[in-house]
Amino acid sequence: MSIGSTSGKEPDAILDEDLRTPEQLRGDMKSIREASLSVGEKASVAGVMTEIQVLKQQLKMTHEQMQTLISIYGTMRDEFDQFKRQRIIELRGRGGGSTTPEDMEDGS
Repeated sequence: MSIGSTSGKEPDAILDEDLRTPEQLRGDMKSIREASLSVGEKASVAGVMTEIQVLKQQLKMTHEQMQTLISIYGTMRDEFDQFKRQRIIELRGRGGGSTTPEDMEDGS
């Protein structure tokens, strides 16, 4: 089995300046590992930014729903206040009186 030329002018020749010592190879591996970590970190940052955008959209939708609920509550409160005013007018039209069941003439 032949690996290829280690010297000469062949296309796959390995030149002396291409040879690395074990220490240089360890340094190269450390650089490769650091580069891969930075790529992973970049992917993590992009993922976090995407999640932040999704959360912002969800908060916006929740805020809109909350505003709708506040409007519904306000409308219901106004209608209830109007109902109470109308009830007071009806009771006054009958000649007044208490609105509690214990004070009614028939006891109901």
